[in-house]
Amino acid sequence: MKCVIIDDDKMSRDILEHFISKHSELELVKQFDNPVEAVSFLKLNKIDLIFLDVEMPQMTGMEFIACLADNHPKVIFTTSHTQFAIEAFKYNVSGYLVKPVKFDQFSLAMKKVLRENISVQSVDFKDNVVFIKEGKTIVKMDRSDIKLIECVGDYVTLFSKDRSYVVHATMKSMESRFSNIEYIRVHRSFIIRLDAIEDIEDDTIAFGDKLVPIGKTYKKDVYKRLNIM
Repeated sequence: MKCVIIDDDKMSRDILEHFISKHSELELVKQFDNPVEAVSFLKLNKIDLIFLDVEMPQMTGMEFIACLADNHPKVIFTTSHTQFAIEAFKYNVSGYLVKPVKFDQFSLAMKKVLRENISVQSVDFKDNVVFIKEGKTIVKMDRSDIKLIECVGDYVTLFSKDRSYVVHATMKSMESRFSNIEYIRVHRSFIIRLDAIEDIEDDTIAFGDKLVPIGKTYKKDVYKRLNIM
C-alpha cells in the first residue's frame, strides 16, 4: 500500500516513517508538514493510505478530509489527545493513533487496514468452477475448495483451507449459488461444506481457528442432515 504522512511535527513523522519501514506491505511515498500541499499532491497521485495529524495550524485533519474526493484513500488519524476520537470516527477513518505512537498500536491499526484492503470486487460461477475478481486479477478455483461462507453486513467471506476471499454479496445469493447437497446453512451468518465439518461441541463447529455457531433456527435441520447415530 502506498502511503503518505501529513503532520507538522517532525518527530512524529520520523516515528511513523520508522514504523512504516518495518512493514513490507507499506511503501512511504512522501511526507508533508503542510496539509495544503498534500491536497494538491493527492489530486495527482494514487495513494492508498494517509497518516493524518488531527491538529495542524494550517488545517485540521477533519478539514483536510473534507477537501478530498469521496473516494479518497484510507485514513489513520494521529493526535496527542483522545478527546477527538468520537468526532474522528464520524469521518469513517480506518484507525486512530494517540501520540507518542507505539509500535504495537501501529501494528494493530495496520492489521485492520490490511484486512479491509483484501476486499475483492466480484464473484462469478460456471458449473463447478468459481471465478473471483481480486483487484486486477481473476482467481479460478474449484467450488469444492470453498469450505466455509461467512456473511457480515453487505460482504461475504469465502474460506478455503489456505486463505479467504471477501466479496460484495448477500447471504441469500450465496445460498442459491451453493448446492444444498454439499453445503448446509448452520446460522444466519454461516454456510459450511458438509465435508468440512469434523467435530461439533456445544452446538459449535470448529473450522481451523474459527468457531462456527449453530443457530437455534437451523439446529434441527443441521443434526438431521448429519445423520447422527
